[in-house]
Amino acid sequence: MIKLSPRLQIVYDMIPACDTVADVGCDHGYLSIALLENGVAKKVIPMDVNKGPLSKASENIQAAGFLDQSDLRLSDGLAKLSPDEADVICICGMGGALIQRIISAGIAVAKSARLMIIEPQSEYLELRTFLMEQGFVIDDEDLTCEENKIYPIIKFHYEADESKRVTYNTAQLEYGPKVIEKAPELLIKFLDKNESEYSSIINKLEQGGASEAALARCQELRAKLEIITQIKNSL
Repeated sequence: MIKLSPRLQIVYDMIPACDTVADVGCDHGYLSIALLENGVAKKVIPMDVNKGPLSKASENIQAAGFLDQSDLRLSDGLAKLSPDEADVICICGMGGALIQRIISAGIAVAKSARLMIIEPQSEYLELRTFLMEQGFVIDDEDLTCEENKIYPIIKFHYEADESKRVTYNTAQLEYGPKVIEKAPELLIKFLDKNESEYSSIINKLEQGGASEAALARCQELRAKLEIITQIKNSL
């Protein structure tokens, strides 16, 4: 049995029993193997933009005996995936801007999936804002810590019925509506870390002079500190 990292285990646990899962940026193929081993998915489509990782995933999947249930594809994001081809689409271990680009470029495919699970490693507010504006609704979220960095894992679906869509506030877009709702211990660590980092940057900028750029950055960071205070007071 394949052993998943804590990060991939969270992703795995969010995936319901289904027919087909597409894993974009499949890396070693471990998630696909785990899904097939446990019968969560009947078929997987591991995808990667680079030949090296895809070849390694192919070797691992073949060694596990699941090559006949796997359709490996060399693909830039969702380019080689058709609408309605996958019930679940996973995009993990990338920057938020790259994940946004991948979803935007393959928006019809993304909207056709039963659900998507992403693990962005940056640009959380911008990415969640994009998802909200495109009509996606967040179903679940969790936080994971890897190499002392805290990342969100977000599960969402496209909501065709506009009356069922959700408008998130700035705090929810920055830290995640479901994360704030759950208030896990990692959220407190995440808030404390950002609070310390933002305060330190403000102090350095104020000591370095009052250029227009510095003042604008200080204002931006103070707004982020207000969001942190708002969340902490609500917990």
